[in-house]
Amino acid sequence: MTEKLLLFKKWFLDGGGHFGDHVELQYDGQRNLHLRIADGQRLEAGSCVVSCPHALTLSHRNISQGKCEATSLSTLNLLRFFLIEQYHLGEQSFWWPYFRILPGPLSEYPFDTPLYYNDDDLKWIQGTSLEHSRRKMEAMWREEHAHGLQNLLASDRTHYPWKLYTWAATVISSRSFPSSALLSVDRARDEDTINVTPVLLPGLDLLNHSPNAKVTWQWTSDTCYISTHVSLAGGAEIFNNYAPKSNEELILGYGFSLFMNPSDHCNIALGPVAVARIEQVLGQRAVSEQASEEEGSAITESAPSTTVNHRVTGVGWVRLLPTVPSGVNINTIQPAYAFSESFLGHASMAFFNARETMTEEPIADANLCSFPLTRNKLHTICATAMIFQKQYVAITENDYYLPPWPMNQRQLCAARYRRRQITILHTVSCSIVADLRRLAGLDRTWSRDKRIMRLEHILKAGPKEFLTDFRAALHVGLGTRDAVKIRQQRLSESAFTVWLCGLWLWTLPGSVSDGRPSGRPPLPARTAAWVDFVRATYDGGSSIVSLWSHLPTSEEGRLLAESYHSIVKAAAAKHQQSVYNHPEATAARLLWCLRVIREESFMSPGLDGEAGDEDDELMLFLEDDMSIADRIPISDAVVF
Repeated sequence: MTEKLLLFKKWFLDGGGHFGDHVELQYDGQRNLHLRIADGQRLEAGSCVVSCPHALTLSHRNISQGKCEATSLSTLNLLRFFLIEQYHLGEQSFWWPYFRILPGPLSEYPFDTPLYYNDDDLKWIQGTSLEHSRRKMEAMWREEHAHGLQNLLASDRTHYPWKLYTWAATVISSRSFPSSALLSVDRARDEDTINVTPVLLPGLDLLNHSPNAKVTWQWTSDTCYISTHVSLAGGAEIFNNYAPKSNEELILGYGFSLFMNPSDHCNIALGPVAVARIEQVLGQRAVSEQASEEEGSAITESAPSTTVNHRVTGVGWVRLLPTVPSGVNINTIQPAYAFSESFLGHASMAFFNARETMTEEPIADANLCSFPLTRNKLHTICATAMIFQKQYVAITENDYYLPPWPMNQRQLCAARYRRRQITILHTVSCSIVADLRRLAGLDRTWSRDKRIMRLEHILKAGPKEFLTDFRAALHVGLGTRDAVKIRQQRLSESAFTVWLCGLWLWTLPGSVSDGRPSGRPPLPARTAAWVDFVRATYDGGSSIVSLWSHLPTSEEGRLLAESYHSIVKAAAAKHQQSVYNHPEATAARLLWCLRVIREESFMSPGLDGEAGDEDDELMLFLEDDMSIADRIPISDAVVF
């Protein structure tokens, strides 16, 4: 045992600390300082591993002993500066023996957290969310460091450089426990402050993490200690359990990762526009619920209105599930992944269209092949899959710059994290695309859900006469009627808009009693029901979309409508019997069609390439009054 370990052990035991029977300090180059069972001995279940008296702890309760007391910083920031102050005291500091065994400026072994990565190390996290988290943490710490320096006397500022501040902040983030551990002896203090600030527990922080460790943390009026639930044989390392944490959390906070971490996941973040939309929907619904509760009560005109604020982070995660156990019917097509609680529900609000904002329920699961299937659910899952595809590309496009293999422990941990991120992103996006291909009829073992409409479907589904007119309009206006070429030229929205205009004209009342235009065969039942639905929703007196119908129209929309009008006029000029040769085929009607398509359509990952490709395509889901009211089970819409 080295001199500094002997010094720490003496300080710890003299101060009232305790190591359990046969528990010894051990240092090696791979696992650094840790606790183990002495060779040839045994630690029985229920035994105390290590205990630390409150007198040896270091937390906000000790700040009054230093010069930092008078500053106006947060409790956490004060604690960081207090650690630096104690470092400068050297052997005069009460915690000097403890500081000597810590990594950082006082040790020849640096931290392995990302703020200590060099340029070669950073290559292994390029494009990952860990890279973003590292930048965010550094920016936050630098801001807090600068704020702290402003609150110190000018003569003291040189004693608190960025390097020491980073060390202090990393010591706290990687080794601290929640300060609720001290609550029983300091309950008179502000409990909110205590619960959000950390405490360093010498001795207890020597235990490394294992997700399989079974231990109990216990606090008495003067001691904190950890006991084990299982017996441990001689030579075994003793582990703590830091709670379920992903490899990103472990690297960012502690500087290590785990092979096949059962709690590993991939972070996903919605953009600021989506977050703002979610908060808007939550606010609208809260106001609506409040108005419903107050309905019938006497409310004076002078009564103040209530403002409801909802803060949403838009951040969640996805993780892979264990393999399907034997005996489970795989034909149920359960997803091989799961999202964090409430993420999909919030995300679905970001993709509500005008009619769904006040009526649709947020989605609860990611299974595209489960009841109920809705336009909003498809939109949400597809948008999420495309985020995953972009994240996958952002990581893998840096493959060329990586060395053949990791060269140190930091790179090994980062490479393990990176590889698992790629696996999760690729598996989830491929799984979603595979489900979409089934529903779209591209998997021959499944029958298509006819509510899903791709370009290929609108070019083939319908009466022959209508398809002839529609294809002719595309050929005249877009120069092609091939779905692949239309998609490649990014003209899908144009094709869907012209298609909807043709459907609307085709179903205008005629002279016959059944309401169909004279001499025209009917549209497929699902398509006809959808046209009636969008006509009633967006072209009638529907209160759901009354606001939508009065929204200002952008110049871009008007220009597009004029160009579409030119397309249908050219098609009508070539064929006098064309459905588009109708006085109702106006630029205003085409603008209406464009706005309906933008409300009802959604972008999907591309389905024609390999699963996981980043190309995307426009789709429709033909939702109508019947499917909304009854929420047709998928088994009624798709033949398995």
